[in-house]
This record gives sequence, C-alpha cells and structure tokens, in this order.
Amino acid sequence: KKLTVPPGGSPDYARHYAFIGDSSSVFVREVFDAAQKEGALSGDYVSLMGEGLDIRYSELQLLDIAAASRVDGIIVSANAGEEMLQAINEVEQAGIPVVCVGTDSYGSLRQSYVGISYYTLGQEYGEVIASLATDAVQKVTILTSPNEKKRGQNLVYSGIVDYIGKAGLSSRFSFETMAAGNGTMFSAAESITDLFNSSDLPQILVCLDETNTTCACQSIVDTNQVGDVTILGYYVNDTIKNAVEKQIIPATLTVNAGEIGRSSIRCLDEYLENGFVTEYIPIDIDTLTADNIDAYMEQRSAAENASASQGKEVSG
Repeated sequence: KKLTVPPGGSPDYARHYAFIGDSSSVFVREVFDAAQKEGALSGDYVSLMGEGLDIRYSELQLLDIAAASRVDGIIVSANAGEEMLQAINEVEQAGIPVVCVGTDSYGSLRQSYVGISYYTLGQEYGEVIASLATDAVQKVTILTSPNEKKRGQNLVYSGIVDYIGKAGLSSRFSFETMAAGNGTMFSAAESITDLFNSSDLPQILVCLDETNTTCACQSIVDTNQVGDVTILGYYVNDTIKNAVEKQIIPATLTVNAGEIGRSSIRCLDEYLENGFVTEYIPIDIDTLTADNIDAYMEQRSAAENASASQGKEVSG
C-alpha cells in the first residue's frame, strides 16, 4: 500500500482521504463520521477538509486544496453544477479518484456515486401523496434547492407524477415546483416563511432536502398553520424528528447516512486496490412516521455503536 506522510508526522496510515462537504449539515456530518470510522478499520485516515480553519472555503476551493495536498482519494458531497463537474474532472485528471456522496455530479469523471436513486425517491413520495388523496383536487408544491441542477430534481418530480398516474389519481392532484432561496439556510427560511404567509399555500408541501424540511417544520409552527398544509420531509435531524413525533408533519423520507459513509470508503479502497469500482452504489430509502421513527433511530444508533466498537478492536 502507498504510504502518505502527514506534515511533520510519520507514515502511520495506509491512505489519506479528504472528505468535502458542509459540516453544518447533520447529513454531511453523519456521513463523514461513518467514513472516518470505516477508514480506521483498513488503516485509512479520513480528514474533513476546512475544519478548524479561520477562513470558510467553498467546496470547489476545498477540492483544489485537497488536490494540491496530493491526497489518495476524495469523498465529496457534490452538487450537479457545471463548476463542480469541472473541478471533479480536474482532480480525476490529476490522478486522484473521487467518490460523490448524497448528490451526484452528472457527467463528471468521478469513480462512483453512493446515494439514492432520484426517481425511486420520487416514487416513494408519490406513494405517500397517493395515501393523502381526497375527493377535492389538492395542490402539491415541490420545494427545490438552487444548489441542485434540474436533472436530479426532475427525476424526483417524474417519479412522483408517474406514481400518481399509475395509481389513477392524476385528477386528484395538481403539481408545481418552487425554488427555495438562493442556497443558504437563511434565504431558504425566508422564502419558506413567505410561502406560509401567502394566500397561495398548497395543501401538500414536498421538501427535497434537509434544509428546506427544517425550515418548513419551523415555519408551520411559527405561522400557526399545523393542519392547514401537509409537509413531506427529507432526512432526519432533531427538528425534523421532533416534528414527526408530534405529528406536525406525517412523514419524512431518509437514507442511512452511516451506510453512505462506509460505502464511500470501500469504494475508494476497492478502486485503489483493483483499478475499478462499481459506478453507482444505491442506498435504500426509508419512510419514517410517528409509528416507526423511534425504532429506526434506535437501529441506526446500534449500527453506529457496533461500527465504533469494531474500530476500537481493530485499533487495539
């Protein structure tokens, strides 16, 4: 195995992988923590790029820094933008393999994508929406993220509409999309609050990311409109979990962030050892409600503890 020597240190690990993503996101943090623990099992050192620095760098800048540091591999919580694609291509052309997690960089030279199928996610949303059908036509607004390009979110939209069509319920729903903010938590919160204060509030609001779901959970309470609109969320953090448990929102769809992190490390190890790796590693989607969210969280915690214990045994 190739040894990478840290500045002022010794070659005490097999490989150095850089992890790049928004550390303020619960999802990104959980993926990183799992990746770091999984890496320790095979002697890999996984660092969160940008952590502890006084200056806040963008993901694109961190990709440049990681490439200049000649890390052995990069795991990035990507977006589907053209700049991200170009940056990943430059890193790959420099001989550093890249694995995308959570969100893919379509058309880039990345080695693998570990995450959900967007169309399948849409189908899962469609199933929940179908269960909410009434005799009246309900408006469904799908909140999109400006951090995402159209392809992934269009696949989610197609999955929803196709499911509703096959269920024979197309006449019961009207669909529209709405971009929430400019990509920051503050702008998303402002945009969603404006929606809740408007006279054009939909009957069903579908949130496709953690940020929009968190903002929507807060806005529906702040504007005293619980029961007036049905929110379908994405992912789980403390705010979203609390909203599901109190049935402020009926459901949130989520993926196992720990499994994404562990699989991303296995992808890089496999590529560096064999020269090839599966291009897409699908991760299951779970629909969480008040009936099953506690059991899900307990199972996830148990899996994380088991992984941590295994890591201690290996390091010991």
